[in-house]
Amino acid sequence: MRFVSMGTEADTTYKAGSRLPVLDISDEMIDEVVDHLKRALPYEGCGLIGGNIGPHQQFTARRFFPGTNADCSPSRFTMEPAEVIQAFREMRDEHLELVAIVHSHPASEARPSDTDLREWHYPDSLMLIVSFAGVEPVLSSWWIGNGKADEGPVAVEKWQKR
Repeated sequence: MRFVSMGTEADTTYKAGSRLPVLDISDEMIDEVVDHLKRALPYEGCGLIGGNIGPHQQFTARRFFPGTNADCSPSRFTMEPAEVIQAFREMRDEHLELVAIVHSHPASEARPSDTDLREWHYPDSLMLIVSFAGVEPVLSSWWIGNGKADEGPVAVEKWQKR
């Protein structure tokens, strides 16, 4: 698996003049995330990624915290509150920050739904979505602001498992 940064410096300028974040994430972590989300099917799966945020909004993924979808739904997710609390404790103890919230779309494309946008409460984090609608899983990463979703530029643009 290979991840390619999207575009040039000119492509990374956000409307307000700030740079969109770039996510540095390992192939192994992507495999861990996709495998966890696949086990949640036919429901949406979920989890958190802790890491570091460097200069110029460089997000580095360090650890994946798998979650359980308390909603048991194919179209929405709520990570079990006890798992969220435990993940944030461990992030604090390991000096990590929340860099991404991960979830899957079992039967739709890897882009934020209206529900995803309406219920997004973490403007300093990325949204990673894995779609299982096709033959192979597809991953996309989104920066959400003002109820709108911007895809990329991030190091994990679109991923397809080989």
